[in-house]
Amino acid sequence: YALSTHVKYGHGFESIIKVLNNKLGDDVHFVWSISKDFGASGLRFGFVYSQNETFVNGLANLNIFAGVSHPIQMVVSELLTDDDFVDIYLDESRGRLRQSYMICVEKLEEMVLPFIPAEAGQFVYVDFSSLLKEKTMEWEQKLSQLLIDYGRLILTPGESQRERMPGMFRICYAWVTPEVLKIGMERLSRIVSKIRRMDWTDLNESSLSGVLSVGFE
Repeated sequence: YALSTHVKYGHGFESIIKVLNNKLGDDVHFVWSISKDFGASGLRFGFVYSQNETFVNGLANLNIFAGVSHPIQMVVSELLTDDDFVDIYLDESRGRLRQSYMICVEKLEEMVLPFIPAEAGQFVYVDFSSLLKEKTMEWEQKLSQLLIDYGRLILTPGESQRERMPGMFRICYAWVTPEVLKIGMERLSRIVSKIRRMDWTDLNESSLSGVLSVGFE
């Protein structure tokens, strides 16, 4: 996400290669692909820069199974050498990411849900632990399923990301248009409000029936 900062300047990001003055040693590796910054995950193009010869030699043995086809190499070469397009594209990308991020976090602040502020990328990490009946991964799973069943909202549970604290979820705010994101965040807000006002045993199809109407009103 090095090129997916929300602002062009003043974001504070520095490449690890610059930080270490290109002295990576054996334990630091630089990985980048066009999947995130250019929204082109389907092209399956990326690279690893490392100064660990043993590691590089090991990867070289795997190239036959993960090589990039010549047509894709040509497409990516044309893309990355077109400086004017890259500048225009990244400027537009930063603006859209920032717009969607603000839609997301403004609603989270309205819901009084703690989150880790993001300066780049497509995700925000949110603390839903206050909504769990019990601070366990089992109740995290129940909340995740509740959001799917009654809000059609898919958030990534912390457990699937090796998070130790139950109730942490990752929201991707760049997957949908701003209009759809607003609908999703409003549905989330209504479910959060219901959980806070009701007992978990009363959260069912009847009590949450109005959530899915958001976006069709």
